[in-house]
Amino acid sequence: MSGSDDRDGESGRDGRGDRGGADSRPEAFALLDGRNDAATRKEAAAALGNPSSSMAASERAIADRLLRVALTDDDAAVRAAAIDSLYFHGDRYLDELVRRVATQIEKRESSGERGPEELFARWLTSEFGEYRMVGATGLASYGTERSVAVVRDAFDDGDPRVRARSVRAYADLGGEAVEPIRGLLGTSNTLVRRAAVDALVAVGTGDAVDLLATAVDVGGEPLRRLAVERLHGIDRRDAASVLFDALDDPSPSVRYAAAVSVVRLVAEGEAIRGREVRERLVPTGDGGDGTATGTPDGEGSDVERLLAAIVTGDRPDRATAKTERCAAWLLGELAVAARAGDESGSAGEADVDGGTGGREEADGDGTGSDPSHAVSQLLDALDHPDEQTADIAAAYLPLVATPSAERALRELSEDSATRPDTKRRARRVLRRIKRQTAASAVDRAIEYVYVRWPADYTERHADRTDGRDPRSEADERKQSGTERSDGRDATGLTSGE
Repeated sequence: MSGSDDRDGESGRDGRGDRGGADSRPEAFALLDGRNDAATRKEAAAALGNPSSSMAASERAIADRLLRVALTDDDAAVRAAAIDSLYFHGDRYLDELVRRVATQIEKRESSGERGPEELFARWLTSEFGEYRMVGATGLASYGTERSVAVVRDAFDDGDPRVRARSVRAYADLGGEAVEPIRGLLGTSNTLVRRAAVDALVAVGTGDAVDLLATAVDVGGEPLRRLAVERLHGIDRRDAASVLFDALDDPSPSVRYAAAVSVVRLVAEGEAIRGREVRERLVPTGDGGDGTATGTPDGEGSDVERLLAAIVTGDRPDRATAKTERCAAWLLGELAVAARAGDESGSAGEADVDGGTGGREEADGDGTGSDPSHAVSQLLDALDHPDEQTADIAAAYLPLVATPSAERALRELSEDSATRPDTKRRARRVLRRIKRQTAASAVDRAIEYVYVRWPADYTERHADRTDGRDPRSEADERKQSGTERSDGRDATGLTSGE
C-alpha cells in the first residue's frame, strides 16, 4: 500500500497496534489491494460501510479509501459495494464522489468523451442500484432540462434510494408536472415519501399546493405531519390556508407541525403578513373562526398551547429562533385579546361594584380564553435563551399582568437561582406595571375638559353650578385647600404610595 495507507493504519504511542476492532481497519484496507480477488475486495468494501465504534474517529480516512475504490477498482461490483458503503457514511460523500467523477470527465471532454450529464444518465440505467443512485444524484447537479424525462422514468425504480433521489432531481431540474409525483406520496417507504413532499415544495406551484392539501386531507398521520412540516417552504397564501386548516387536525403532532409552519411562514415569508395571522388566530369574542377559542377544560386555547410549545423550545423538533420570536409575539397578542375579553365579560360586575374596573378582575374567567395561561407562558419566556424572544415576552407582560403574575415577577426578581438577565427583565416589567397603575389611577381621578375659550368650561358645567357663580366656587375651593380629608392627592393615590 502507499505511504498514506500506512499513515491510516498508524499504531498508538507505544508502537503497538490497538487491540480489538481497531485491528480490523488496516486489515480491511489491505484486503482492498488489487492483488486480492474481486470477491475479497467486495467483502472488504462492504465491511467499511459499517465500521466498529473504534473506527469512528477515522471516518475521513475510510471515506477517502472508499472513494478511491469507487473510482479506480477494475470490478464494477466492487465499485458498487464501495458506493454503498459511502452512502452509509453520509450523503456528503456521495456528493463528493459525484464532483470527482464530473471533474475527471470534464478533463477528458476535449478528447471527445461524454460529458457528466450523459455519463450520469447512463449510470441511471445500470444494473447496480448504487450506480443508479449516483446517476440520479449527479443529474440533479449536472443535468439540464433534457434530463427531466430521464429522472422521471426512474420514479418506479426498484431501489427506494434511487426513487427518492430521482424525484428530488426532477424538481431541481425544473420539472413542473406534479401528477407523476402523486404515486410516490402514498408509498410506505419513508425515504421516498419525504423526497416526494420535498419535491412538491421545490416545485412550489398552485398544483403542488393542491396535491399537498390533498395529502393533508386524506393521508395517514405520517404523511399529514410531513406535509405540514414542509409547507412553510411554499411562500403562497394558499399554502397558508392549508396550514390554518391543519390546526384542527385530530393529531396533536400534526397540529403542532402546522403551528410551527404557520409561524415560520410569517417569520420568513412574504406572502402572508403577521397582521393577517393575528386576525385569524386571535379570538374576537364572538367565536367567529373558532380557531383560537377557549377550551372547556379551562387550559386556554389549543392554538395558545401550540404557540407556547414553540416558544419554550424544549421539544426535540425545536423551531428556528425567528419562529420562536414570532410565536412569542402571537402569544402576547392572544394574551391581550383574552384579557380584553375577560374585562368585557366582567364589565357588568364592575358596574355593580361601583365601577372599580381594577386589575383584580383580570384573574377571572371571561368570555375568551383564560388570560392567566398565556400570562404564565409569557412569564416562562422571560428566561428564554434567545434575548429577543425574552424581550418580546417582557414587552407584553405589563399589558396583561394579573396580581398573581406580579407576585410571580417579584419572586423571579428575588430568586437567587434566576439568571441575572431574567432578573433585570422581571424588574423592568414590574416598574412598567407600577407606572401604568399610577397612570390609570390618574385617568380615573382627573376629569379632562377641552376648552377653546374660558367661557367654554362655564357653558359645559352650567348644569352643575345650579346658577351659582363659578368664580365663587373657585374661591371656596381655594379656601378649603387642595388636600382631601382621606389623605389622597389628585392622582387618587394615598399619601406615600
